[in-house]
Amino acid sequence: MKQGLSIILILLLVTGCKLKSETDNKINEGIITYDVSYFTSEKDNPIIALLPNKVELRFKDNNICLISEGYLGFFSTKFISRYENKSSNILLKVLSNKLNYEFPKDEVAFVYSQLPPTKIEYQDSTKHIAGYECKQATIYLDDQSKTKVDVFYTIDIGLKDPNRNTPLYGIPGVLMEFETTMNQVKTKFTAQSVNLISVSEEDFNIPEEYVLSDLKTLKKYIVDFN
Repeated sequence: MKQGLSIILILLLVTGCKLKSETDNKINEGIITYDVSYFTSEKDNPIIALLPNKVELRFKDNNICLISEGYLGFFSTKFISRYENKSSNILLKVLSNKLNYEFPKDEVAFVYSQLPPTKIEYQDSTKHIAGYECKQATIYLDDQSKTKVDVFYTIDIGLKDPNRNTPLYGIPGVLMEFETTMNQVKTKFTAQSVNLISVSEEDFNIPEEYVLSDLKTLKKYIVDFN
């Protein structure tokens, strides 16, 4: 279960909507829903059954709220970053325990095991994802095999520093298709929809019931839950 909760955290760092084709302007408010798939089967790794198959990114005025929830809601995470603030927050709910971990906005979140890529090559290729033309970039990971991974991003969504607090902060657009590996579970994220709907300011606030906690305490709850 520790593996599953750690992966849920990684997924941090969604009816009345307009589609991109209806406007020529960059959007600055809406919800992106990502499909989450795993390269490992439940048979080979039972923890897969507990992991989410959807992740939701809410954004407004350059503020970000990334939401993921584990099986039956036993645990959930929310990453919140207000653009004008100097810090970001990870909200962790494990059963009835609710924790708020605050850390610098220019720091890669502790939940990421991979380092920033050693090199990023921007390609000429494009791909349409969720109605958006996305540019391709090849990233070179800082691992023993010097792994290459292709990612796709769009610059048509008006969100500044969209990949803040992640190893891919250097990508100059909103990621629409990418892969990551956490605790030997290779995961792929693909944007399925971009809904241009009004997003509540409350999504970027820290609920009072979440207790401000340090990193040591946060990790302890993760271990104890498992």
